[in-house]
Amino acid sequence: MSSSALLNEASLTPAEQAKRNDLASRKPYVASKLANISRMEQRGEISPIIRVEKSYLCNFQCTHCSAEYYMDRHFEKVHKTSDDRSRIDLDFVRKLSKEADELGLARFVITGGEPLVMRDFDAVVEAIDPDKHYIITDTNGWFLDDERARHIKSIGVEKVQLSLDSMIEKDHDSFRNKPGSWKKAMRAIEATLDADLNLLLSTVLVKGRVQTDEFRQMCEFATERGVGLYVSYAKPTGSCTDHPEFVIDKKDADILREMEKQYSVFTHMTPSYGSHKGCITVKGIITVTSTGEVTPCPYIDFSLGNLQQTSLKEVLDRGMANPWLGPHRPDCLIGEDPKFIDLHTEVTSRYLELPVPWGEGFTADDKLTD
Repeated sequence: MSSSALLNEASLTPAEQAKRNDLASRKPYVASKLANISRMEQRGEISPIIRVEKSYLCNFQCTHCSAEYYMDRHFEKVHKTSDDRSRIDLDFVRKLSKEADELGLARFVITGGEPLVMRDFDAVVEAIDPDKHYIITDTNGWFLDDERARHIKSIGVEKVQLSLDSMIEKDHDSFRNKPGSWKKAMRAIEATLDADLNLLLSTVLVKGRVQTDEFRQMCEFATERGVGLYVSYAKPTGSCTDHPEFVIDKKDADILREMEKQYSVFTHMTPSYGSHKGCITVKGIITVTSTGEVTPCPYIDFSLGNLQQTSLKEVLDRGMANPWLGPHRPDCLIGEDPKFIDLHTEVTSRYLELPVPWGEGFTADDKLTD
């Protein structure tokens, strides 16, 4: 075993090691693929998490939603007169699962929208195949009670990523534009843990929030419960395009990095188990939209290609060859690179439907259009 692999094993807490042992006993093939990720990275290969946005149906309309312009209310408006982009179906998901498995990829996130409003949620889990992939679902928690939590565990979901925007009830509900959503989220936390699902809390960091007592209380809450807190920076995309005051500055980011040393809190830029990916575009994550377009992260609205016409391998190769996306970079491309942010804002403003197609944002010349 390599020194990096040994570091990975040594970095595991007893609780994390127990979870891995349990997974290995139930799903040995999935566990073996997860264990192989660090070795793939050492060989210069990538193993991104695949986010599948089969549907954008949602019972919320959040102030900070990065997927606002992908929502069904926008899609239907465009497609009353246009039928250029067809929706993906379960056969598409099965094909994607097969291609991902052949590349050694191991992790899928069902996202949206709100996945738990999908009538075919169970069928999507089955199409991904929980015996071949580690399956996670995002949720706002509204529909996640004890019964639903036990059910999604029984069909093969392993982990829940639950959104929590504040420890202050009225602030969370206001941000989510949904009275009662905080109470439902707190109920969902208990239901998830009681069902023996792995739990990750997810929160959006807007400018100045990292310096508040409320945010520190959330970090303490997650750490005391033995739950990771994933912090997503507010970025100038989606609904936040209309709220530039939400976007954090370097001071916020520096404070958060210090808090990572004390609490169970991290961002997409946080090194883990000896892996220092930096910006995770393509290398650590991709998003597949409801029309089969692939974007290099949830906040970049430029497609690398459509999987209804292009193979997953070719799309990943395009991304890794792109000078914005492939090379290691210590900063967040869409959150911290002013030149890219300006280009992204200018190009996307010209399109009614997102993401911007391959060749019109990212191109075969591996550069952005001027």
